[in-house]
Amino acid sequence: MTRNPPTTGSSEIRGLRMRLQLSQPQFAALLGVSAETCRRWDSGRRVVPETWLTNARELAAANDPCRLWSLQALATELGVHVRTLRDAARTGRLQVTYENQVVFRNPVRRSTIAAGRAFMERYYRQSYSRFAPKPRPPVRTSVPSDWARQLLRVRRELRLTQAQLAEQIGAAGKAVVYQWESRKRTPSPVFWGRILPLGRRGTSPAPGRLASGTTSHWQPLGHPHRVGVPIPREVY
Repeated sequence: MTRNPPTTGSSEIRGLRMRLQLSQPQFAALLGVSAETCRRWDSGRRVVPETWLTNARELAAANDPCRLWSLQALATELGVHVRTLRDAARTGRLQVTYENQVVFRNPVRRSTIAAGRAFMERYYRQSYSRFAPKPRPPVRTSVPSDWARQLLRVRRELRLTQAQLAEQIGAAGKAVVYQWESRKRTPSPVFWGRILPLGRRGTSPAPGRLASGTTSHWQPLGHPHRVGVPIPREVY
């Protein structure tokens, strides 16, 4: 007589592994068990002990790929110095999210564990290996010297107020755009990378332009019925 294999905890531990986007060997290494043990738990051929199930829950919570970490906490988790991650975020090698909170006039940067591991795999390990080929650094957006003139031209072509432009690119408000246009402040490469697509869009017929040359009412981004997706608000 064939007995049905035990499945206690298998569906949950498989769900935790899939949420972390890990293979069975990777999840086994994270848990500290053999790959064969993880496969038996995952397939339901062996009951998952409650102790290991609790460990898996805690690891899943700590390694959630969508959780935003501070760069200091992420550096501790990855075993590198925080200055390494700060430099990687500045050069675009580490994908970060900027918060509205500002420390010493700089927006707070946070990143995910998945982005940190991608940086370690693609840049950190290859950069510190004598034999691995050096990866190409990501293309960085440079701010031109005549940013004020270009910004004013883009805004006038799109018929946007300073407040509307700030809303589209996620700036704090119209005061920031005013300071850019009056050259009291230089836009960061992050914001200039958001302004560039608007400039290319301004060279083509704007939405609502009629064949006769007249223009209907054009609606900027940010409205539920307008074209495009609003960018999360950030501070300069």
